[in-house]
Formats: sequence, C-alpha cells, structure tokens
Amino acid sequence: MPWIIILILIALGIIFLLLELLVIPGSTFVGIIGLVALVLGVFQTFSIYGSTWGFIALIGTSLFSIVMLILSLRSKTWKKAMLSTSIESKIDHGVLNYNVGDKGVTISRLNPMGKAQIGDNFLEVASNGNFIDQDCQIEIVEIINNKIFVDLLKE
Repeated sequence: MPWIIILILIALGIIFLLLELLVIPGSTFVGIIGLVALVLGVFQTFSIYGSTWGFIALIGTSLFSIVMLILSLRSKTWKKAMLSTSIESKIDHGVLNYNVGDKGVTISRLNPMGKAQIGDNFLEVASNGNFIDQDCQIEIVEIINNKIFVDLLKE
C-alpha cells in the first residue's frame, strides 16, 4: 500500500509542476506544492524501501520530469494558448474634425477622463485635472495628439 501513496505523490508533483509552467505561470504556490510532493514521494521511497529503491525513484522521477517538460514545451501548447491575430484596422482621423471652442455635454463623469457628446459623436475626453459631473456643458480647450481636453463651459 505505501507504494501507491508514493506513486500518487510523485504523479501529483509532476502534474503540479507542469500546471505551474503551462497553465498558471507566476503563481509559485502550485509549483511549491508540486516540488514538495515530489520531494516527499522520493523521501518516502528512501525511508520505506531503502537507498536502492530511493535512488531508482530519484533518477526515474528526475528523468520523467525532464522528459515531460521537454514534451510539454515542444508540443503546440504555446501556439494554442497565445493570441496569433493582429489588429490591422486604422482609424480615419480626417472624419472627426474638432476645434478648440467646440461645445458639448458630458455623458459620464470626467474623472478626469470620461465620455462626452460633441456634435453628433460620442468621444472619450479628458478634463485638465478637474472632475466634471455628468450632464454638464463643456467646451474643448485643447487637442494634443488626438486627445481632446475639455473644461466646463464658462457663460
């Protein structure tokens, strides 16, 4: 019966290490659990079955871990997990022409960025550091690199 527990510990250790590498990278918690399970499985083999079986388990576990690592990195796992499409569309900056002084109304709270309606178009605009509530009259005070800065309309 103890050999079943040792095999389960070693298998869980390898599975957790592969999960750490392929599915949940950067968590380190899963990797530590896997490493502890592997070490515990090999240690139990040494303590229960002696040094001969312990070294066989150590070498076998090491070789199996390396082979599984190589196979998992060679397979198409990474190609399935990564995004391979790219955005080819471009915005036509010539269609929406706005000038300093154009007026509009805020659709959401500018905190300091938010949505506003200027003319018939809904735009993402920014205030000059001030918070502007929803449904306030605004005007464009500055345009820098297609970023529109607005302020409250002064009457």
